[in-house]
Order: sequence, then C-alpha cells, then structure tokens
Amino acid sequence: MRTPSITSPLAPDLEKVRAWLEAKLAARVFVEIVVAILALIARMRDVNTELLAKLAHAKRKRPRSETLERLERQLALPLIGAPLVRKKRGAKSDDRTNHPGRAALPAHLERVPFKNKVPEKERVCPKCGAQMKTVGFSACCERLDVIPAKIVVVVREDETLACPNDDTIVRAAPPPAIVEKGKLGDTLLVEALSDKYIEHTPIERQCTRLARAGVAIAPQTLGHGVVCAIDLLEPIAKAIEAQTRAPGLLGTDATQIPILDPEAPAGIRAGTMWCWTNARWVTFFYSPRGDSESVKRFLGEDLARAVQCDGTSVTTFLERAGGTRPGCWSHGRRALVEAARTGDRVALEGLKIIARIFAVERAAAVAGDTADARRARRQEHTRPILDALRAWLDDTRAITPPKTPLGRGLGYLHRQWKRLVLFVDDGAVEATNNRRERELRRLVLGRKNWLFTWLDVGGERTARILSIIASAIAHDLNPRAYLHVVANLVVNGWPQSRLRELLPDRVLALRPELFVGDRDALAPTEPSARAVLAP
Repeated sequence: MRTPSITSPLAPDLEKVRAWLEAKLAARVFVEIVVAILALIARMRDVNTELLAKLAHAKRKRPRSETLERLERQLALPLIGAPLVRKKRGAKSDDRTNHPGRAALPAHLERVPFKNKVPEKERVCPKCGAQMKTVGFSACCERLDVIPAKIVVVVREDETLACPNDDTIVRAAPPPAIVEKGKLGDTLLVEALSDKYIEHTPIERQCTRLARAGVAIAPQTLGHGVVCAIDLLEPIAKAIEAQTRAPGLLGTDATQIPILDPEAPAGIRAGTMWCWTNARWVTFFYSPRGDSESVKRFLGEDLARAVQCDGTSVTTFLERAGGTRPGCWSHGRRALVEAARTGDRVALEGLKIIARIFAVERAAAVAGDTADARRARRQEHTRPILDALRAWLDDTRAITPPKTPLGRGLGYLHRQWKRLVLFVDDGAVEATNNRRERELRRLVLGRKNWLFTWLDVGGERTARILSIIASAIAHDLNPRAYLHVVANLVVNGWPQSRLRELLPDRVLALRPELFVGDRDALAPTEPSARAVLAP
C-alpha cells in the first residue's frame, strides 16, 4: 500500500504539514505519523540527490567520463584522518638508448629542395684569398612545412580561330563551372565547402579571413556558391544513400538541427537529422520531424531489417514488421553510471559486470576477429557474463524502488534485455551504437559554429554533403581532396551511367593518391583499389 504524501517534496507547504500533524496527534495515530514523515523525508532525499546530480552536471564544463575506473575513484573517498593512498608510478629512467627517435616524415609528400648556401663572407679561402667554387649540396635533414594558400585572379582568354579562305570565325565556348558566369572559381568554392563542413568554419568567418587577405566577398555570394556546389554533388549523395540502404546490418541514431523558418513562432524550429550506417557507408537523412514516418521514408518498403539503435520507441514498428533491433550497451550502462555518481555502490556492482562484456569485445578487436570468430568468442565468454548480469538484475530490481536513479537504470535493462542480448548470436552486430554517435559529432561540431540552416532545404543539403564527407572518411580517403576530384569530374560532364565509379569505394581506381589509410588494410571487397595500390 502506497503511503499518502503529506505535501509536495519539491515545494513543501508548512502550514499544511502543521495542520496534518495536529489532526493526527489529536487522533493519537502515532504510527501513521512516523510512517508518513519518514516517507516524506525519503522522497525529499531522493529529489535532493537528483537535483544535486543535475546541478553538478550543468556546472561541469568538460564532458564527464563514464569509465569504470573514474567512477571507482569518485566513490573511494578517504575517511577523515585516513592517509590518502596514491598509486605508485614507475620511476623515470634517464636511459634514452632505447628511444626510437623521430618518426620518418610521410613518403608520399612532395619534397621541395632548399639550397642552404654558404654566406658571402665565408666563400673566400682563408689561406690564399681565392674565391671558392661550389662542389655540391648534401641532403642533411627534412622538415615538415606548409606553403600558404595563394589567392589569385584567373584571367580567362578565349581562343579565336579564323579560316584563311573565308570569313568563318570560331571562338572557344566558356568552360563549365559550378556557378555559371560567377566571379568565384570552382577551387575556391570547393575549399569553402570543405572549410564549412569538414573544419566547421562558418561562411561569415571565411569571408572575414578573405578580407584580411585583401579580398572582399559578400557572405551571400560565397554562400550561394557553396549551395551550388552541394547541388552539383547531389547525385553522389544519392548513390551513397542507395549503397547504405542496400542489404546488410543497418545502424541509426538521430539528433536535432536548428532550422531558421520565418513562419515559425520564434523564427527557429528544430528539424531531425538521422545518421544511417551500413558497413563503410554513411548517410545523413534529414526530416522535419523525428518520427517513425521519417524512418520509413529512408527504408522504403523493406522494413523487415536488422537496425541497431538505442531504446527509442520510434523504431519499434521494425519488430512488428519482422525485423530486429539490436540494443546498445553504452545506453544500457548509462543510467547505472548516473546512479553510481550519486554514491550508489550497488550500481557500481552492475557496472563491473558490464565491464567484463566490453573486455571481451576489446579482446576480439585486438585479435582481429571475423564475424564468425567474434560470435564464437561471445558464445564462450560473453554469454556466462550475461547470465550473471541477469541474475544480479533480477535480485537488485526486486528490492530497489523504481523511481530512484538505480531503479530507472535497472528498469531500462529489464525492458531492453531481449534487444541487448541479440549481439551474442550475431558476430556482425556491435555491442554498442557508439559509431552512429561518433558520426553525428560531425553535425554537432558544425552546429555549434554555424548555428542554423535555412528552411528544410538547408537541412537536406547539409545531409547530402555530410553523407559524402563521412563515407569518404570511412573509406580512408582524404575528404577535401575527394571533393575536389569528384566536383571537377562532375562539372566537366562525367557521364551519369558511370557515376558508380566516383563513389569512395571505387574512386581509387582513378585517383589512388586520395587514399590516406593503411594500404595493407584495404578491404578485400575492393579489388580494383587493391590492384591500383599494389607496388
């Protein structure tokens, strides 16, 4: 039976409490008084604990670590008067004989010779006074440096031909450009595009930088050119979206993106940006609302898919359609982390068990397990850990109030358990949904700098260019150089029938210099790229 509350623990009414006590004392029901007072104090304690945790979270400037070691250190506070035990660190060694030395500079970079000449006053022989001659130069060291960008004005000179036999005259047609008859060149526009969406530099800040170099460009002019460049690359983004939607394990997560809309009550409304991954393919998908219809628009008619995501109810229709939703253990442990931060050592017990699951995953990653090998490892090592965690969950949940921080964490694990354990039977499924969260950081970092996008069409353009950049990075390509290559090829009439050759997994056959990863680690599904990069 639930004890009736005397007053609100958030805003206690003292007069109401006084009147209640006087009535109960007059009736001599002392047991009821004690029970009610204890219930009120316990509830106020829980509310105060939650408020203190939220206040600490709001005041913290840096993201809080969720590592088990950090949580244990926070709970292991020394008693008053007890000596503080510090971990001993290894003694410093003065022996530098085993130091590997400086790492070699990248071999693929251009070597620019620099002639270090002897000063004029030292070019005369100190013995006979004769002018000494150069014998040669010896390479003694290498140093990494940069050549600053040079802003130039390209003067186009159109060739004119005339027939010597008659009055026929032919003039060269204007070459194609991202912005026809525009004053900004294609290279400058792709650089501005890269600066905004790779380096997160807003258009206005870029114009300020150009102004310092003596070039005045209106933000509207540069912004229009960047929009035209994104529209030019739309076929590439659509082809990447098709590859992401292809058969395979999908993963998704979403975040909000601020939309400037004059018709909105405050002039700003929130759109939703979904991030979808399938192997090395990444697609950002914009929707005005983050509902299940936006998920269905991306997936199309094939809803019976395996989609890894968090515990959101937006994607529960996938299970009704015959699909599966593998869960995320990072989300599963997060509420326990919050409980441990409030001093709950019971939550720490659960975190220690979950830490063993991640230890198995790290061992699989170090060993380079295939999907089948990882499944076998999980069956042998992870399943017993899950059995122990389930037993702990059932025992602890039976004695923990559901409204406490620990109770909420246990409730999440209980509700999501069937989804959280799916990864054990499928080696292709990750234990967490962290990859999607990492991909969304590209948008979050940019959002903190350029703040808004214009209407829904701006959200769609942002999704297209982020899809191209993220997929290029996932395929170990230099994203800036990749944008320059494909923009140049598309603007000069690359045939749509061969568009597949420009996607990140095949472009190395045309431009092997775009690859910035380990050449020996190329996926076996990329035979054309492996053939090009082979010595």
